[in-house]
Amino acid sequence: MIIEGKKLAEEILEKLKEKRKNYDKLKIAAFLIGKDEEKLSFLKIKQKFAQELNIEFKIYEIDENLSKRKIRKYLSQILKHKTIQGAIFQLPIPEKFPIQYLLNSIPIKKDIDCLSSRLLGKFYTNIPVIRPPAVEVVDFIKEKYNLDFQGKNVLIVGYGRLVGKPLAHYFANLNSTVIIAQSKTELKEYLKTADVIVTGVGKANLIDDCKNGAVLIDFGYSFENGKIYGDINFEKLKNKASLITPTPGGTGPILVAKLFENLFKLLEKKIVI
Repeated sequence: MIIEGKKLAEEILEKLKEKRKNYDKLKIAAFLIGKDEEKLSFLKIKQKFAQELNIEFKIYEIDENLSKRKIRKYLSQILKHKTIQGAIFQLPIPEKFPIQYLLNSIPIKKDIDCLSSRLLGKFYTNIPVIRPPAVEVVDFIKEKYNLDFQGKNVLIVGYGRLVGKPLAHYFANLNSTVIIAQSKTELKEYLKTADVIVTGVGKANLIDDCKNGAVLIDFGYSFENGKIYGDINFEKLKNKASLITPTPGGTGPILVAKLFENLFKLLEKKIVI
């Protein structure tokens, strides 16, 4: 089965349109540190989804030559306004900055990406206010296609803050056997035994084998000669897997939809932390 992410995102969008009727003006602030056309293009995809919901989506481009304190002060000045209900960073942030320090500048009631320490603390201690969008994507696929991850061997390739870390926690709580592969891991044998493979590395066609009937969920992407590739060799494995997400058009559209779903979840909750 090939997951049609755009179609599934449309389903979520229609439900969100109903929720949108309960609110007046809504605005999301999106921050991009440094000039980066690739990151800007991803923000514009989110901006387009916002337009479908009549939500203002303003992109703030920040000079990466500013100090961390000046950036933090700038963020605080913007985010204190009550006219803004949600905020995101387009990651990755340049490595010279303390990433969590900047992520924590987003007030928890506006942190729709679930990246601040306090919201993540709630998630990792199993009392979530909201969950990271990647977790919501996998859980959505699980429910949509009646997948059972209990007791399954789950290989997570990469241990990043957006995909690997939160999904390792998610699968462990479902009583899956979780294996985390990192840069020094020899993948070959694990690929043959994993019932589920989830990857978010950003290395074209890194996953080139799987066991028959495996579930393959790809969050990774990279560009080569103007073309986008996923971590999973889709053409090679699409007939071997029982379920597979293509890149583009797989997890990406669902991820954007789940980000906006988190906005409405935070609006509906009275947050006390």
